[in-house]
Amino acid sequence: MDPELPSSPLLTRLFAESPWTAAFPLLVVAAALAWWGSRSDRVRPILAAAGLVLAAAGILAIAALRTSPGEHAAETVRALVDAAERADIDGLRARFAPDASMHYGSPQAPGDDLDAIMRAAESLRGRRRIESNAITELAIATLGPDRGAVTLGCRTEVASGFGPIPTRWWIEVRRMPDGRWLIDRLAWLRLLNQVPDRGAL
Repeated sequence: MDPELPSSPLLTRLFAESPWTAAFPLLVVAAALAWWGSRSDRVRPILAAAGLVLAAAGILAIAALRTSPGEHAAETVRALVDAAERADIDGLRARFAPDASMHYGSPQAPGDDLDAIMRAAESLRGRRRIESNAITELAIATLGPDRGAVTLGCRTEVASGFGPIPTRWWIEVRRMPDGRWLIDRLAWLRLLNQVPDRGAL
């Protein structure tokens, strides 16, 4: 069974990663109060509705100004996918921490080091060249102030394949001392609903 992505802390979810979870109910209540106030010629419900609209706007403004570790992780993963689609090996390497590791089936399984990852990535310039790719899942979580995680699902067609192939990945990203967000753990969970073997790349 694939590992489950943990939930981000509540305030991080509400004020950074999923602000509409809090803002949308406030707007619904505001609309109801405004409608009731206008129908009954009462000012207080309309003022309360205006206050709720301002609160919802405040939540969305905070979310727009704050990027959570989970969101940083998603940005890093999107850049990784883009580099893989272009077979940009230097761009791929730039997304990994020097001590990064790659695992198969589980983030806790024995892993390969960065050199092994980059040797495997060379296949993207040959038989595993990506001809088309679609992201089917991109779920994020904040694991701590300097760490985020992503579960990534893709449907990818490669030069030596026979059509789009579904894959699923677990990716952990951490903030480096210089402020960059880099991948330190990459786990290939599924290949056609099977655990991939080492050397699948």
